[in-house]
Amino acid sequence: MELVGEKVLLRPLAISDLIYFKKWNQDEELQCFTDSSHGQELELLKKWYQDSLKSRYYKIFTIVTKNDLVIGDLELDHICWNKREAELRIRIGEKNYWNQGLGSEALKIIVKHIMIRERFNRIYLRVYQFNQRAIHCYLKNGFKKVGILQRKKPGWKNIILMELKKADYFTNQKNLVNYFAG
Repeated sequence: MELVGEKVLLRPLAISDLIYFKKWNQDEELQCFTDSSHGQELELLKKWYQDSLKSRYYKIFTIVTKNDLVIGDLELDHICWNKREAELRIRIGEKNYWNQGLGSEALKIIVKHIMIRERFNRIYLRVYQFNQRAIHCYLKNGFKKVGILQRKKPGWKNIILMELKKADYFTNQKNLVNYFAG
């Protein structure tokens, strides 16, 4: 299933996309923002990919431009079908595509899909406090700060907890119109 926007689309991760993950997971700056635990070796990534296909509690999408360029990924993890909620993670791995609104559009696409099509009640996420670009994107798309994880420990990065609840999503009139349109 593809989820299509104006500039990007989300499609299920393909095994051929793992070469991008390998590259992104080796990038120190990206790792600073995401701390990806999927590994840097292609064989480890292939095993992770095969394992992820089996889970109904984990979905991963590739973010692709309209020109068919792979620029990032988006994950829904800890999907709780009973409570209708999931944890979100997004990464624009191709730095040439930062600050162009493509991550924001990918976020809008998945949130609309989750809230309207899947009828979820809540989406939550964790973001490092220093990642102001991401925090701005989440706030712009309706997420609210709900807490902070902090420790006085060397090397610890403070983490902002954010969420978007169904009621807050539908207070936006445009989202409500999209809901009834189908």
